[in-house]
Amino acid sequence: MCINMECTQKSRSSILLLFVAVFLDKKTLADVLQCYKCSVSIEKYVVDNKTMTTPLCSKFQESFNYTVKCPYSTMCLKSISILHLKNGQNQEVITRGCAQQKNTTQIFRNKHWEQEHLVQEVYDEGCRPINTDLLGGSVKKNCYCRGNLCNSAGFFKLKSYMIITMFLICTFYHKT
Repeated sequence: MCINMECTQKSRSSILLLFVAVFLDKKTLADVLQCYKCSVSIEKYVVDNKTMTTPLCSKFQESFNYTVKCPYSTMCLKSISILHLKNGQNQEVITRGCAQQKNTTQIFRNKHWEQEHLVQEVYDEGCRPINTDLLGGSVKKNCYCRGNLCNSAGFFKLKSYMIITMFLICTFYHKT
C-alpha cells in the first residue's frame, strides 16, 4: 500500500507514459509509409521525371539508399524464395518493397473519366507460403508487416521508441 498522494502521483505518471507511448505509435495524415526496397537485379524506373534505381538485395544495408515511400500501401513486404538446385544446394533470394495494395478504377465524375486509387487491406501481418512452383524447384514465402522500415534484415523487431518507453516505465517503477 502507499499513501494517497504517492498513489495519485504514480497514477498520473503512469497515464502520462501510456499516453506518450500511444501518441508515438500513431501516424499523422501527412505521414507516408516507408519501406526498404531492393531486388534480385537492378531495376530502373521513373518518378517525377527522375530515373530511380532499385539497389540489389545481395548488398542490402539498412540505409537511406534502400528506402522508398509507399503512398499506396499500409504494409511492407519481404519476399523470400529458396531455389532447390540440382546439386543439392539451396539458393536463398530475398526481395523487399511496398506491399501491393493499390486498386485503380475509372470513375465518371463531372462529365469525364478519372482514375481513382484506393488502398485495399488484403494481407494479414506475418509470413505465409506462396504456392507458385508446381514442379518443386523452389519455395517462396511473403512476409507482410506494418510500420516504417519493418521489412529489414531482422524483419520483426520492436520499434525503438517502444523500447525506450518500456525502459522508462520499468525505471520509474523500480525507483518507487
